[in-house]
Amino acid sequence: NRFMHCVRATASPFQFFSFEFYPFDNVCAAPEPKLRQTTRRLGEMMESLRRDGVPADVPWYLSEFGYSVFAGEPEVDLAGALFEADVIGSFLNLGGKCAYLYGYEPNYLADELKCSWGNLMILQMNRMNDRLNELATYHSSRLIAQEWMQPGDRASQLFPVRVKSSVPGAVSAYALYRPDQQWAVLILNKDREKPAMLKLRVKLPGLAEPMAFSGEADVFQFSRREFTWQENGDNGHPLRDLPPSHARRIAGQPQELPPFSLTVVRGRVSQEP
Repeated sequence: NRFMHCVRATASPFQFFSFEFYPFDNVCAAPEPKLRQTTRRLGEMMESLRRDGVPADVPWYLSEFGYSVFAGEPEVDLAGALFEADVIGSFLNLGGKCAYLYGYEPNYLADELKCSWGNLMILQMNRMNDRLNELATYHSSRLIAQEWMQPGDRASQLFPVRVKSSVPGAVSAYALYRPDQQWAVLILNKDREKPAMLKLRVKLPGLAEPMAFSGEADVFQFSRREFTWQENGDNGHPLRDLPPSHARRIAGQPQELPPFSLTVVRGRVSQEP
């Protein structure tokens, strides 16, 4: 706040604002309660920055983000993938310009807090050979960039989503209207044990009734069916390591969300905007 007052006193313009987000210090604790806090904590942080005087009329960049500054197992398992997707969706919903996940370079496991082995990375190096293990955040990054978003330089429209859930924070969703005139909804089930059922409706300004998806939709899912982590000290590795599943399903029916899963439903509605 004092810095902002000093800058304004000299009439120095800002061209952008960047910050980092590593919300969880305790990588030893269960990740599920933390994942339910992610969007709230990011929103509170950004609101605090606005109150301190960071201008809203310049681009905001999340120049680094990750589950924790410390290495731990949640970062290499499905919790890391859910965290990444939630941060990207909520940051864009809150007006952010661009977000950069930390850990693109391959790396080894580490145990910094002496409770679990992990690291901020999407590719795991192997001490025995040159093979790279593709971790959960590798698959979630591809799911977000290639199936939820439309690759290319044409802009998509981001729409707010309201989720009705009996467990606050357990399910979150982010909706895009893509240049190819398809709706794509990224849905996260952050409950480790319980599946969820979600029925999608699109409500646009000027229309009295919500619209349902029509015909068939592409459904991509990433869960324990595709990825499981084998804990084994510094030799931990994926036991199952498959890309997200893909199916064509009747679009208007409720979609099942497996426990600890990422789902993208992509299709058309009965009336386009």
